[in-house]
Amino acid sequence: MRKLSILGLCLVAALSASAQKSLVKEVEGKAKGFNANFEEARKMLKPALTNPETANDVQTWYVAGTIEYGDYDNLLGKKAVGQNADGKTMGNDLLLGYDYFIKALPMDSVVEVDKKTGAPKLNKDGSKKIKTKYSKDMVKKIAAHHQDYVSAGQYLWDAKDFDGAYRAWDIYLNLPSNKMLGADAPAALPDSVVAEISYFQALAAWQAEKLDAALSAFDQALSKGYNKSDIYEYAISVAAQKATAQTDSVEQAKANSKVVYYADLGNKACGDTTVKYLNIIINDKINNRKYDEAKALLEKAIAVSPNNAELYDVLGILYQSQGDLDKAQEYLTKAVSIDSTFPKGQLDMGRVIYAQGAKIDEASSTLPNSEYAKIRKDQVDPLLHQAIPYLENALKNDSTEQEARRLLRSIYYSLEDEENLKRIESM
Repeated sequence: MRKLSILGLCLVAALSASAQKSLVKEVEGKAKGFNANFEEARKMLKPALTNPETANDVQTWYVAGTIEYGDYDNLLGKKAVGQNADGKTMGNDLLLGYDYFIKALPMDSVVEVDKKTGAPKLNKDGSKKIKTKYSKDMVKKIAAHHQDYVSAGQYLWDAKDFDGAYRAWDIYLNLPSNKMLGADAPAALPDSVVAEISYFQALAAWQAEKLDAALSAFDQALSKGYNKSDIYEYAISVAAQKATAQTDSVEQAKANSKVVYYADLGNKACGDTTVKYLNIIINDKINNRKYDEAKALLEKAIAVSPNNAELYDVLGILYQSQGDLDKAQEYLTKAVSIDSTFPKGQLDMGRVIYAQGAKIDEASSTLPNSEYAKIRKDQVDPLLHQAIPYLENALKNDSTEQEARRLLRSIYYSLEDEENLKRIESM
């Protein structure tokens, strides 16, 4: 009885396996022809993708990929004649079709057998002869849809599936070098095409919060000659976002170095008068105490653009960082005289004047009370009053409001101006 039970279980398993394989063949039929029903075929095949008897069978994944590519072609045909076709579905069809075929290709190897003897056929070196059944068709389908992956990326981007868009463009870029496609691989792409698609891919990766992938794609675009100015700004933003997210100091330093790297590229591409890049480079020079290099950069830029208020502002901050407050005020005065509406110039001017007063106050703090009071009245308080208008102007701009409010709170407290102190604290 025990043997019969085991035999019975084996028969059930065999029947189950046979049923699954029959199902795969049936589905293959439903996914072909003019009346193919791809949605029904997809649902019918789903159990076979996880069933142990069919999940390791190349035919299962071949049929799965055929369904997806077939559905894409069907929807593309509808789109061509003006019928509705969901772009996200089309994009996902191509992604799944590719994934299924890439999974199937390594599985598609069958040992050739001599029909008379039933023994494996051998190569001259004694190895078994291997033939494939589905590979040729799969390779040709993938290669034939190469250009479609560009559109797929756009469809998925529009649907806000940024990870999918990144993958679609990644497949497009890498198919020409995919060794599985052999001689059927698409021709190598021109650098200009790689550059542009890599740029789009970087944006998609950024939106998908795949920061490392985004930076790699930006680097690829730049290496292939992408030269539109927005790439530097976006790449800097991604690198800065990565630096902010890092808890490891070494990784944070690497990300910050990447910020400076992109700023340097942007500065070289756009010229020394593009202050948003120059500021980053100069700040890095200052942080590394390379003051002479920072000054040289600024003086070169000012020579090219003598009416750029931002450049004088940065030079003023540079001198402030070295403790030369008089020289800092000289350049900041130039900045606000060129552009009186420049909020950062107003903030920095007020801050330097306040720093001058604070420096005098600190130096005289150990003097007798009478002497200190006189210095305070004649030198410190006038400087604090002089700083107020600049900081009040900076208070009106969102980008400088917080720092201006902090400084004004300190000044009004020091001047014992309760009315203005309450006003600032209530903001």
